[in-house]
Amino acid sequence: MTLGDEIAFALPLLREQALSRMTDACVVRRVVGTDVDDGGHVTPTYSDPVYGGACRVQTTEPQEDAHDLGGAGTVTVQRYTVHMPVGVYAPAIGDVVTITAAAHDEHLVDHAFRVVALLHKSQATAYRLAVQELPS
Repeated sequence: MTLGDEIAFALPLLREQALSRMTDACVVRRVVGTDVDDGGHVTPTYSDPVYGGACRVQTTEPQEDAHDLGGAGTVTVQRYTVHMPVGVYAPAIGDVVTITAAAHDEHLVDHAFRVVALLHKSQATAYRLAVQELPS
């Protein structure tokens, strides 16, 4: 048996094990347009959920990235990944992932993240979506 055969044989179990670590829940919506109020404030409009279910939030970098806004202040960016079961939906850049339940950290609930990169793999045990947290 080749290594490729062994991985193909083990992949369903490995995906099951990855799912067992997804103890959070989320809902994913796609931005479908914008609304502009009388003051010119732009608010995105969203689709119905394209996914709702198990997920896991991880930080990808232990350090933040601070950007100076040219005297107008500083913004800090922290990169995360959100893991989801393989095949549950077709992720897209710009999707918004909102955490609806978190078994081990209640402070994650209601955090929202925008998908900024799709990290596809041929033999993935989970979808790992690169995300940035949206301001609350």
